[in-house]
Amino acid sequence: MGKMSLGTQVVVFAIIGVLLYGVFWYFFYSPMQTERDNKTATKRNLQAEVDNAKTTAARLPEFRREVERKEATLQALSRILPSQKEVDDLLRKVQQLAAESSLNVLRFKPEATKPQNFYAEWPISLDLDGSYHNLAYFFDRLSRLSRIVNVSNLKVDAKREPSIASTITASCTATTFVFIEAPPPAPGAPGRPGAPPAAAPPAAPAPR
Repeated sequence: MGKMSLGTQVVVFAIIGVLLYGVFWYFFYSPMQTERDNKTATKRNLQAEVDNAKTTAARLPEFRREVERKEATLQALSRILPSQKEVDDLLRKVQQLAAESSLNVLRFKPEATKPQNFYAEWPISLDLDGSYHNLAYFFDRLSRLSRIVNVSNLKVDAKREPSIASTITASCTATTFVFIEAPPPAPGAPGRPGAPPAAAPPAAPAPR
């Protein structure tokens, strides 16, 4: 080095300095900076999760109230709409009301169901024999059931040879609405959070 000129020595020392800095940056500074950036990103993600958890915790009473409202709605619907298991009891009840109203049931035929949103329409074709008074009494008793039963397509014909207890024949469609129960979730399947409330069932008009 003593034989080199001052300018050459400055250049050599500058090159050595650059090489040392490069080694330091590549093996020490750059990995430290990468680790710092990763920890900063991890901290930012954790902070976002904490903020979300705080927001959810703050809304927990609201979620509980929503669950209670939906449970109350479900209980109200279950009182109005029979489940599949209760349909047989309802069908027997309709037949019983017809018999108690002094009507002869000539035909009682449940038709195919018509699935809607969370319920299914179940029409029942009825042919009845009796009197106007007993028919009106039967429809009045149907309207008083806790379950929805709509009567439509009513046709009444006077008998050519009436008797005291039988002056008419009538045909109609009595439609009830069956609640469709959701199947249980598969084992290990996540639940369904916050599903929107279902639409209200159709109102039951007075039998005609």
